[in-house]
Amino acid sequence: MKKVLSIIVASVAALTLTTGCGGASTGMSAHTQDDASICKSAIYIGDSNYKSVLKSIEIAGKKEGWLMTPFKANAIIGEKIIDGEMQSIKITLDKRHISCPEDDISKGEMKALRAAIVKELKKDSSH
Repeated sequence: MKKVLSIIVASVAALTLTTGCGGASTGMSAHTQDDASICKSAIYIGDSNYKSVLKSIEIAGKKEGWLMTPFKANAIIGEKIIDGEMQSIKITLDKRHISCPEDDISKGEMKALRAAIVKELKKDSSH
């Protein structure tokens, strides 16, 4: 029993040390932390209200010409005809980030949509 307890204590200590004690900035920003579970294009949203963030994503997508459809409680599906072909993208809220889609759309379209989302989030947070 003592061995199991010592393993648990060591695991918790290791997890705490690897996570670090540094505070994260509040507000919306591009993700800069080196974390393998979060892709480089993820958007940090902090403790923002999910409904507000989803609404901002929907508005931004529509401004970029995407048909945005709510999907589950934490995601939106975007659809757009690109080069004569229907493309779709699933944008998901994960904890404190908007996850990057793993869908196969052009980098230009993804970059434009991401920029529009960040702009809309900043606009929403300033109100």
